[in-house]
Amino acid sequence: MDTDWQLRSADGVQYFEYSPHPKLILAFCTRRGGVSHDPYESLNTSFAVGDDSRNVEENLARVRRALRLLTIQTVKQTHSDTVLPIAGGPVLTEMLTGDACITDQAGMGLGLKVADCLPVYLYAEDSGCIGIAHCGWRGTAAKLAEKTARELSRHFSVQLSNLRFALGPCICPNCYEVGDDVRAEFEKSFPVPDKFFSPVAGTAAVRHSPVAEYRLDIRAANRWLLMELGLLETRSIALCTFEDDRLCYSARRDKTTGRNLAVIALR
Repeated sequence: MDTDWQLRSADGVQYFEYSPHPKLILAFCTRRGGVSHDPYESLNTSFAVGDDSRNVEENLARVRRALRLLTIQTVKQTHSDTVLPIAGGPVLTEMLTGDACITDQAGMGLGLKVADCLPVYLYAEDSGCIGIAHCGWRGTAAKLAEKTARELSRHFSVQLSNLRFALGPCICPNCYEVGDDVRAEFEKSFPVPDKFFSPVAGTAAVRHSPVAEYRLDIRAANRWLLMELGLLETRSIALCTFEDDRLCYSARRDKTTGRNLAVIALR
């Protein structure tokens, strides 16, 4: 884990924070510090997994207070490649559908919910605009992180070379086993899919699926996409959501469970 990501606690909410610029905050909320009960214990931030909505609302309020933000814009996520510009203040929670957001509005956080998928944080070097993308295998195969970077560049007239990125916690390749169908989707859009897949057969690591053929490294795939585009990586956090059940929710590990919240904001 990079030392520039600090594990903090505020009013019981535990979260990782990285601030590469005085006006900028990147955060990843752990599952600790909320009011939800098993199997969502305790800081679940998703309305879509079966938790009591009153608990989710209280959890989100606690996150806002912990991060000292008036609002955090969340959306209805569908594993799409839709990038949403957020401007002119927040809209009602979950009223927009998409899997990436961008803005240049200060004081408003952009929040995405994850439980094994990779949150990709994007921002301009001068901190004039920010974005965040929800990249599971579908979003990665659809090059959502690249599309988000390009939309940031186009929408706010920022050169791609002036954009930076950081990668949040996600399921690691030792735990992320997939089939031929996933590899086939990557072959449609990635010129070098072999860089991110390794065969399950013959490896010494524990198998999590008896039918999976490959292990997938979604962190490496998104890093490659953005570096090929000319972006520089700053600080990423190397934490496996599948392996760390104390801090992270994992849909693959627990099936019915909560969602961690990844947030980026301009002060």
